[in-house]
Amino acid sequence: MSEGYTPEEVPLYRDLDTRDEQYERAQESAEPFFAVEQYEEGYAITYDLLPAGFQLAEPARQELDERLTSAVEAVVADTDRPTAEVSRTVGDSLGNVSFFSREESAREVAAVVSTVVLDETNWVTGQPPDVTGPDTRRND
Repeated sequence: MSEGYTPEEVPLYRDLDTRDEQYERAQESAEPFFAVEQYEEGYAITYDLLPAGFQLAEPARQELDERLTSAVEAVVADTDRPTAEVSRTVGDSLGNVSFFSREESAREVAAVVSTVVLDETNWVTGQPPDVTGPDTRRND
């Protein structure tokens, strides 16, 4: 796997069907899912390392959090860019940053995120969710 994307290389999915197809492809090929997704509200960055069976080591997750904070602050501080409230969830295997008003801003931040998330030297074996609890698919 690469050690990140340039902003122009970041995969962009403009509809949910395409996104779902690519996510299934990632699962089938045991590769991470990484993309910018377009919604009515704007653009979101999503990563998921679990299809590849990995998660970020704790130092890498902390580094990602720091780099992401700096990148988002730079976008928000730029008076030439329209911004909306940006929320983020940064986990060791799954993360989401949304919503950006402009595709360009989402791609720039996604490129920063990808340098940490897609660098295999930052990965450790993934831990599946705790399955010892009640089956959440059943209504007992």
